[in-house]
Amino acid sequence: MKKILLIGLPNVGKSTLFNRLITNRVSSGSYPGSSVEVRRGILKVDGEDVEIIDTPGVCNLLFNEDNERVAKCILVEEAPELVVQVFDAKNVNRSLQLTSLLADLQIPLLCAINMVDEAAQKGITVNRHKLEELLGTPVIEIIASEGVGVPTLVTALGKGVAPRFPTRLPATLTAAVSKLEESITTELCSERNRRILAILAMAGDHPTSMWARTKLALHQDTSVTELIVSTSRTFHRPLGLVVARAHDLWAEAVYAQTVTLSPISSTPLLNRIGDLALTPITGSLILVALIALLYFIVGKFAAGIVVDFLLNDFFGDMIGPHLKNAVAVIPYAFVRELITGEYGLYTMAVVPVFGLLLPILTMFFFTFGFIEDSGYIPRLSILLDRIFRKIGLNGKAVLPMVLGFSCVTMATISTRVLDSKRERFIAIFLLSLGIPCSAKLSVILAILTQISFNGFLVVFGVVFSLTILTGIILNKIMPTESSNFIMEVPPIRIPSLKNVLAKTSYRSLLFLQEAVPLFIISALGLFLADKIGLLSVIERLSAPIIRGFLGLPPQFAESLIMGFIRGEAGVAILKKMVDSGVMNHTQLVVAMVVTILFIPCVTNFMLIIKEQGAQKALAIIVAVTTCAVLTGGILNNVLSWVTITF
Repeated sequence: MKKILLIGLPNVGKSTLFNRLITNRVSSGSYPGSSVEVRRGILKVDGEDVEIIDTPGVCNLLFNEDNERVAKCILVEEAPELVVQVFDAKNVNRSLQLTSLLADLQIPLLCAINMVDEAAQKGITVNRHKLEELLGTPVIEIIASEGVGVPTLVTALGKGVAPRFPTRLPATLTAAVSKLEESITTELCSERNRRILAILAMAGDHPTSMWARTKLALHQDTSVTELIVSTSRTFHRPLGLVVARAHDLWAEAVYAQTVTLSPISSTPLLNRIGDLALTPITGSLILVALIALLYFIVGKFAAGIVVDFLLNDFFGDMIGPHLKNAVAVIPYAFVRELITGEYGLYTMAVVPVFGLLLPILTMFFFTFGFIEDSGYIPRLSILLDRIFRKIGLNGKAVLPMVLGFSCVTMATISTRVLDSKRERFIAIFLLSLGIPCSAKLSVILAILTQISFNGFLVVFGVVFSLTILTGIILNKIMPTESSNFIMEVPPIRIPSLKNVLAKTSYRSLLFLQEAVPLFIISALGLFLADKIGLLSVIERLSAPIIRGFLGLPPQFAESLIMGFIRGEAGVAILKKMVDSGVMNHTQLVVAMVVTILFIPCVTNFMLIIKEQGAQKALAIIVAVTTCAVLTGGILNNVLSWVTITF
């Protein structure tokens, strides 16, 4: 099967284009020997199945980070028939530096200029025809988020050719590459791979050079070493920099001929809002306003009005009585209890999923989708970069943290974009500790709306303060140099309702696919545990901690058990306890803090083992669990001494 590789700088829209090209049969997984996720899908081109490969962003194939290593491995080992390079039309110059290297490697190429609408708003125009003439390869303008130009791109996938233009490498270096190519036997690799590996091998005393020479089985060849050393002596800087500088000069020359900048007479309102979101004072106010908006839309409207109607009127008054009447004719009490009992399937699975979680989550996904599609998240990364450096991270880690409010498991996977193992460990630790997923967060907001705003401030104030303190401690005991933080900032835009609805429906359906089976299994487990008396044993054994130290009802143990199986399942049980009046408001605040800080669900736990290894994963879980119990106990004692009305 033919293969097509999507490649480009970070944040140019590769994944958006991939999602447009592939609507089903998508697979994803870590590339062998790395933690980098690679997505693959099947697309029909001219009646033939073609595999589309989507890799994370790369800035330069001469680099030796995980993303670059994976991209090089795919280029050499899988030999895709075509590379589609995705450009950001607002930053063509930086993308052209990568194009220059790909062209020197003589790889069949097709260029997709993305986000041309946003570039036009900034007065940037790319002369597609001139760029196509200079490169000798097809150049297609697209707006991947809206699907504009994508059909044209699909049609052009069979027309990609290696770029045709004189090489920009110095003559001495070009001659050395040719000489190295001639020394490689065709049995070792294909003709195209000889060219790729020969250029990368000439990067000098560099990990990329050693990787290429190892692939060619020339890492111990003294003649190759002598060739690289003698070539490097003719320059005043390392060969890797010589190659990079040659591509920079070529990119600048092409950019000057193909990109036109038109002055914009006035600053649009959206651009002004985007600028304000980057300043400390107004940016903080905007962030607080968005949090308040999320609280009122999800907590007040969805959890208050919609959920009340579904739980009380629809499932309570309309469906419940008829179902109980229908079940009453079943002669076996065991079956009746299994369906409508306290731990029955209707009570513990159907009502929590469709009456509580689905409406809250759908509204959360819709609101979060608007914020995400507006271009605000990169600005939040820049705004919080200084704070994140205090906890051993940088602004790039804002993306996994924000994604954690959607799904902590996916956020754990996204920590692979961070530059070091240390940063990934800290980010995963903090995600496990203080970031509740959307399902858990939505129900928590619904519960907290039943008490005063003081309770909301105490819960999230304690969680936020503890998360920051933990990050500072980890940063102190795991010192290292700060990594660089470079991020493209898209313009603030009015979100596309079509895109937001598509994201909302996809995420809601994905939740149902994952949650319904787990809730059914959990309900069956609780039902059987109750029947054999296991729940009573667990409550009795955990009573010294839960009742004595935390000051909570023994039934809270059920919430913690279910929370480990599925986060929102535990919170759903907690809401049931609140509605039945088992807890007072002070106990509720303590329970909310413990619930948020408690260990993540079993799915995320297994992923942490995969990402960090069993030893580190166990250390994270033990530390997070201990922290949750200690914080809850201290808060319980403080609230018993201080008179605060919730």
